[in-house]
Formats: sequence, structure tokens, C-alpha cells
Amino acid sequence: MLFVNLDIDIGHPFRVVHLFMHHKMPAPQLLKRDWQKDHVYLVQFPRMGCIPTASPFALKLETWLRLCKIPYTNVSNEFKIMSEKGQIPFIELNGRHYADSVHIIDVLKHEFKKDPEAMLNPLEKAQLVAFRAMIEDGLFWAIPYNRSRNFKWFTTEQGAGGHVHGIKKIVFEKIIMPKFTKMIKSKCHAQGIGRHNQLEVEKMTKEQFDALENFIAGKSFFFGEIPTTLDITAFGHITQFLYTPMASDELKNHLEQKCPNLTKMVHRLKDEFWPDWDEACSKLSLATTMEQAEGAAAAAAAAE
Repeated sequence: MLFVNLDIDIGHPFRVVHLFMHHKMPAPQLLKRDWQKDHVYLVQFPRMGCIPTASPFALKLETWLRLCKIPYTNVSNEFKIMSEKGQIPFIELNGRHYADSVHIIDVLKHEFKKDPEAMLNPLEKAQLVAFRAMIEDGLFWAIPYNRSRNFKWFTTEQGAGGHVHGIKKIVFEKIIMPKFTKMIKSKCHAQGIGRHNQLEVEKMTKEQFDALENFIAGKSFFFGEIPTTLDITAFGHITQFLYTPMASDELKNHLEQKCPNLTKMVHRLKDEFWPDWDEACSKLSLATTMEQAEGAAAAAAAAE
């Protein structure tokens, strides 16, 4: 079933509805046949208008690649190409196909000998695993829950509206999105979160926010002054509450007013690893890079 693995999330209505209606899982096919050795091809959804991607897992993975300075190129799945496991994002590396963001990061650590957690002790590594599970298996579900109640923005310029025009836009708004929203509600109900009302879900989500806030305390990142995969995982998810519309402003307000350390950490990562954030969103471009943005900023500063 779709959505069993949490890397299958809320950013791909075209392909998800197709798979749901036809009960098929995609076969693995290498998209980049003229690949370069030791270069990652990150397959993900097209850009959104209010956030680079509405998928917390894709944002996590792309930010992790930037953190570890691993060379990569984005490849659009055009809302229809999924991994062999029915997931987005996935990568192609040295002619091989890898799915699931947790597994992908394990592969990348091994292949590129990059490990942001190398300095952690066994207790800290255990804390990382536990909090990652809380985020990806718990906190995550508040995102599709809210989008099942407010997902009209996805068809506007804030979402994927800039990618569809004319009759396709009408079909997107009137046919695809209602079916997709209904499916999200069904999956949330099956998981359990959909059986709760809005106030109950907000209470549970706030408790998870508070747990992360208390864990980071006064540190720059969860384990000190250097970001790890846990920080990047939290970043991919917390940004969804800060930058995409929810059913209400309650959760965003709670983050900004009650979780200052957590929110500062998210903004710190955004500033450091996403200088091209605004450009990626305004141009709906998967081709922007942090290096280009930093170069442009340096040139502008020098010209002043």
C-alpha cells in the first residue's frame, strides 16, 4: 500500500492518484544513462512556490547532500516517476538506484566516506535514532493531516500551480486534487492520526515540538555546534509548518513563540545551506545551487 513508507508523502498528487487507481508499483529504470562516476542524481518533485519542496524527505536529503558537500544534480520526476519502492525522493549513483531517504543516507555515508555523526558517542547516537523516529514516524503525520484539511494552496502559485496551465490546471484543481485529498484522509485514518480532531492533533504535535526544543536547549544544534543528520531531518519537517499553509496558524505560532531555539536552528540551517531558497521558489527551478547563490551574493557585496 502507498504511504506505508513515510518517504511516500504529500507532494505528488498526479503519480499517487495514478498508482492508487491502478494498483501498480513502478518498475526501476535508470533515468540518467550517461551518468558521471561518484555524482548523485537526486530525483524529486518539481519546485514549489512557497518552499523548495513540499516533501520533508526530499528537503532533508537535498540539505544533507549540501551539508556533506557531495556533488549532485537534481532530476525532476515530473510528478509521475517514482522509485522501485514507490517512493520520492530517490537517487541514482554510479548506475544504481537507491530509495528511502534513511537508506540513501547510509549508502552515501559509505560511498563518500562522509559521516556527520562520526563524533557522537553511543548515547548520542541512540538519542539521534530515537528522535529521528519521533520526527519521521510521528511528527510527520501532522503534515498530511493538515493538508487533508487545507490543500487548496497546492494548486495555486504557492504550490505546484506554476507547473500546470490551461486545461491541465482545471483537471488538476477539479479532479486530481479532490481524489488526492480524499486519499490522504484515508491514509491518516488508517495510521490513526485521522481519528483525532484538529485540537487533539495540534496538542500532540506541540508536545513533539517541545521535546525537540528541550533537547536542543541553548545549543546551536542538537548535539552542539555542528549539525548532524538529526538537525537536517528536523529541518526538512519543521520548515513545512513554517513555510507551507496549514489548517490553522496554531502550530506555526507555537514554533515561533514557544520554541525559539528550535526555530532559530531551522533558520540557521536555511541561511547556511539554502542561500538560493528564494530563487528556487520564485523560478520553480531545480537547477539553482548554494554555490551560485553564494557567488552572486559575494559579487553583489563587492560591487557596493
